[in-house]
Amino acid sequence: MASLSLCMIVRDEQEMLPDFLASVAGIWDELVVVDTGSRDDTVAMVEAAGARVIRHAWRDDFSAARNCSLEAATGDWICFLDADERVTPQLAAEIRRLLDDDRAGAATVVMRNRRPDGTWRDADLLRLFRNDPGIRFRHRIHEDPSEGVRAFLARTGLETRRLGGIVEHLGYLKAVAASRGKRARDADLLRRELKRNPDDLYSWFKLMEQARYWDDRRAWRKAARGCSRRFDKAPRADLADRPWADELCALLAQGLHDHPRQGLRWLEVLPPRLQEGPAVLLRRAMWLEESGETEAAAAAYAACIEASGRRNDDTLFALRAGMGLCRLKAAGGDLPGAWEQAVAACAACPEDREALLAAVGFAPSDLARADWLASHLAAHPEAAGAVAETLAACGLTGLAENLAAAVPR
Repeated sequence: MASLSLCMIVRDEQEMLPDFLASVAGIWDELVVVDTGSRDDTVAMVEAAGARVIRHAWRDDFSAARNCSLEAATGDWICFLDADERVTPQLAAEIRRLLDDDRAGAATVVMRNRRPDGTWRDADLLRLFRNDPGIRFRHRIHEDPSEGVRAFLARTGLETRRLGGIVEHLGYLKAVAASRGKRARDADLLRRELKRNPDDLYSWFKLMEQARYWDDRRAWRKAARGCSRRFDKAPRADLADRPWADELCALLAQGLHDHPRQGLRWLEVLPPRLQEGPAVLLRRAMWLEESGETEAAAAAYAACIEASGRRNDDTLFALRAGMGLCRLKAAGGDLPGAWEQAVAACAACPEDREALLAAVGFAPSDLARADWLASHLAAHPEAAGAVAETLAACGLTGLAENLAAAVPR
């Protein structure tokens, strides 16, 4: 069997490390840890786990630190993870099986980014590749090895595998991110990268994404205007091949335009390939709904769900599109259809408050509501808190208590 080097960069991660190390036990043959200046027990903890620690002075460049770990790695395969991520047992087993696959040259994992409202976003992210000197990270922040991986795969004829196991990402829950000052740090690094290379659309994308996450409309608008000048002259064929191009277009459209009609016109002149992703389709559907074009909005929401299914990594887009269809059906008087859409949305994201509220509110009868809630909790016991909050908001505290008593612990 080929060997695997697990590569990390760390700084003051003593709180996150115990659970991380437990989750990756058994997947690595070599643990390479680049420490960028820890002042707590981080280094002692990873050394006790068997890691080779490399001291690396922090230079405001995540790629430089990542590449330091790659240069030290001796395994046949590289896997890179962070201390605020947790590998599920399913994924751990898949990673070890991957090492026996002679035709595989790289692999993605399902990264689950949890949100404070109980929802999450699943995305396929490249986290494993064969150890090759031509593969190195790029970008000062939100570092990315995909360009080198693509060249390696083209040169060798090897293939990318999609692993179905999940990595739980905890670090960007707002409370955690704010406590570590990640917002200010990340924005500063992105601006410095853009000062060095103003045409870097990836960094513009990440700057807009951050502004949206923190609900900072002013910062979003400013970043969108800066991005627009570079976007207009970027080669469209090259851009369409980037996995983040779909979300870049949606963020740019929303950042530039407050009025739905203006935004829709902007989306309509995009090249066809850039109009087909779930992010652009969702933005288009929401603007059509806001404009009162219900049939066109319904078609766009359905297309968004279909596009999400093709990519297998956009649970949140499919959820929001499903809730858009729920709203349209309710507005048209089709309450059974609205309930059906809400129930489907809850199946996709069991703790989403909007979907739960719609499912509770549009249930055709008290008995149907109680039966569905019981089955939902039996299948998704982790949703108990969200269900209780939803029922309390609807004045159904008695039902919440009855369900809580009936759910096995």
